Amino acid sequence: MRMSRPVAFTGHMMDRVGRIRPHFIPRFPASSEARVVESVHRALSLMAPTVGYCSAACGGDLIFIEAMLARGAEVHVVLPYAEELFIRDCVSVPVGAGAEQQFQAGAGASWLERYNAVRNRFSSLLILGDRRPRSNSMASDYCNRVILGLALLRSRADGVPLRMLALWDGWSGDAPGGARSLVTLAEALGVEIEFLPDLHPGDVQDVVRAAVPPPGIGAEPFRAVLDQEPPQQICAVLFADVVRFGRLDETRLPAFVSGYLKPLAGIIQDARHGGYGPLDFNTWGDGLFCVFDSALKAGLFALEMQGLGRKDSWLGFGSGDELNQRIALHAGPVFRIPDPIFPKDTFVGTNISFAARIEPVTAEGEIWCSQSFAAIAAAEGVRDFDCECVGHKVLPKITGEYPLYRLSRVSGQGR
Repeated sequence: MRMSRPVAFTGHMMDRVGRIRPHFIPRFPASSEARVVESVHRALSLMAPTVGYCSAACGGDLIFIEAMLARGAEVHVVLPYAEELFIRDCVSVPVGAGAEQQFQAGAGASWLERYNAVRNRFSSLLILGDRRPRSNSMASDYCNRVILGLALLRSRADGVPLRMLALWDGWSGDAPGGARSLVTLAEALGVEIEFLPDLHPGDVQDVVRAAVPPPGIGAEPFRAVLDQEPPQQICAVLFADVVRFGRLDETRLPAFVSGYLKPLAGIIQDARHGGYGPLDFNTWGDGLFCVFDSALKAGLFALEMQGLGRKDSWLGFGSGDELNQRIALHAGPVFRIPDPIFPKDTFVGTNISFAARIEPVTAEGEIWCSQSFAAIAAAEGVRDFDCECVGHKVLPKITGEYPLYRLSRVSGQGR
């Protein structure tokens, strides 16, 4: 069995037809494609990777995928949202969208033909949602973090260092979620980055930290006006439930309040004082919903909750025989908006709903999380807990099977 050598890729899309001077600085014009293809093949020959993680946009991503498949390597692809939408945004703009919005033609086949040619050869395809807001920048940033996180999980599992290949011009991107975002994140985690020289000026290492763009480079071409669309934020979401709560008769409900809800309130207050408390939370008697601004905080809080459920004195009659907990975690972009009813912010979005679907299939007494949560935690550099895959599960009200992970505290790590 050959040793795994994982590589993550980030790179610019092919320029749109309208990305020309004087309003925009060309970044990846079609005239550069031949040099980039040769450079990618040369870099992969030196790195000799056996597995790659990337997205599948026209330009850098598809060139990387084609080169990896030519080497017989695994390719794991992550899309930020539904494939049909992604193709329209990042592979082949519909003809009716206007000539300037079209991507510049690559060599030979169209970008859509090239995408379709490799589509069924992916080792895996992870689609992070079926919708997106009008701006796709936060969804793209989320996709970047999941790509890096999955690659880090693979490198840790195989005990080999992760490397990154970057096709980046060295300047700030058009919006969050581009090549610069992923380069910055990977550098902060100490990932070794191989910069392809074809698009950047001079020594790219000097501009990784400064990245002061020339005039026009920070523009956002062809983005629709966002009429008061609320901002999105990548958050971790927790849903927990008390199993067999419905079997309690009226005489035991006061004991449930004093034996479970009051200690749970103490955990929430301790978490807030300890700096890892939720941004928002709610309870429905036997259920708890929390939102956190990081996977680390959500995981630490979940472990404290799990500890409550394991106490022999829980409710005075044992947590395992009659009552138990299921705790589920997910992470993704959500809308944070002022609550029109209560004086606080509220969090809404499809990723909230997805987190709720994980809880019913979670094993009693355990903490299960989505693959996206595990990847986001890895991309945060979390070392306080591990996420171990428990297999693919069918989630209620959602079509298909999804890989889920068991979260557990790393031995010797406290709060």
